[in-house]
Amino acid sequence: MKIDFSLGKCKTKATFSAKLKHPQKLNLDNIKKRFKVVLDTPILLVINVRNVELIVHGYGELLFKECEDMNLMNEIALVVYEEGLCAGSSCEIDGN
Repeated sequence: MKIDFSLGKCKTKATFSAKLKHPQKLNLDNIKKRFKVVLDTPILLVINVRNVELIVHGYGELLFKECEDMNLMNEIALVVYEEGLCAGSSCEIDGN
């Protein structure tokens, strides 16, 4: 499976977001097992990865809080999408 996503400013331009180019549902349970969870709800998680807090929506959008480092956000999105979509299988990930 190949994962394509984009990373850019969210609609309000207040933060950055990563979005899957082909919407898919993320497995939040797999993500919870791998990352430090700050808040857990049935439809989203707030997690901390490499000292960056982000909101992980079950429908596939990631919102990064207080981070401007595009390379770091891209790396984090890669590992979160890999865990949420590919745990137990192989994936090709294409983030840009």
